[in-house]
Amino acid sequence: MPEVRLDNINKSFRGQQILKNISFDVKQGEYFTVCGQTGAGKSTLLKIIAGLVEPDSGEIYLDDKCINKVPPEDRGIGMVFEHKTYALFPHLTILENVGYGLRVKGENLDEVREIARQMLELVLLEKRANAYPSECSGGMKQRVALARALVISNLKTGLILLDEPLSALDAKIRMDLRHQLTRLVRELKVTCIHVTQDTEEALMISDRIAIINKGEIIQIGTPLELYERPINLFVCRFLSLSNFFEGKIKKHGEKLTEIELKNGKVIKIRRSSYPKGSIVVVAVRAENIMVHHERDPSIMNLLEGTVRTSKFVSGNNIEEIEIAENQIIFSKRHATQIWSEPGDKVCISFKPERTLIFPYPEEGLEKALML
Repeated sequence: MPEVRLDNINKSFRGQQILKNISFDVKQGEYFTVCGQTGAGKSTLLKIIAGLVEPDSGEIYLDDKCINKVPPEDRGIGMVFEHKTYALFPHLTILENVGYGLRVKGENLDEVREIARQMLELVLLEKRANAYPSECSGGMKQRVALARALVISNLKTGLILLDEPLSALDAKIRMDLRHQLTRLVRELKVTCIHVTQDTEEALMISDRIAIINKGEIIQIGTPLELYERPINLFVCRFLSLSNFFEGKIKKHGEKLTEIELKNGKVIKIRRSSYPKGSIVVVAVRAENIMVHHERDPSIMNLLEGTVRTSKFVSGNNIEEIEIAENQIIFSKRHATQIWSEPGDKVCISFKPERTLIFPYPEEGLEKALML
């Protein structure tokens, strides 16, 4: 199993820098995900590792060997890149497409067919082995491309690169293959670098995640580390539906810190190390916002508001609650809980230990939260 290392990778196109000093290691057998928005540089980074794009500077290492000058066809890396045809040969069956890369390199034909069949089973296409690409949906073609990449990586370097490999699939198959992918990586003992803009997908499948924005790596960590300890406001908002309160630190207690909001209300959060008087931003995720239909003054961090919208989304009730002029708070609750109707007067609250605190950004809160 390979270890991949990138040292200070830079890339520009037509004077615009796409990647800026990208450095990270991918451990042997690791499922490593690069997650960011469209245009963040994810696919360019993957193409550089594959050898399809040459970096302006920096080195790519595979098992401590620099592969910058190695042609892509000699790197032995399995690849799935987002494409309408997925580079499938229309005159070959699905089984033949999956095994093609190894067959042309002279690998044992019986072994290639057996491995190809195993991979088709893993991507739930064993019954379509004798079909042709024209007889397959876009989602099926994507799974064929995935199976082909797994064949190559399994018998060659043990490294597979996946560029939005599940994007063309319907929701049910996408969910099934998320689980299958992580199982495959472990069973086949391959190393995987997967890029996606789907944060839910990244959090579900990854051993570690690199958050990339505007060509720069912002933070790398396990899903839990990134979710519980985001390094800045961008990472916090990118990974979850969150609410942000601007305020000034009023005083510190033994366990709690008091924050005075812009509207004069005071909330309590986990104790902060920022000095008294500091302007800060408090973040509370939507799932940590509690909604009360009766006012109870004994509840900490109680704020009054009016329900603006209430929607059912994937088994949850997502509510937008206006607590002050132009300040909307999002609440995410299981749909079995009490529903609110637009116009309802409610109170919200949150526990101090479920808050995150960040310094007030130099560019202003609104700009810092732009995705």
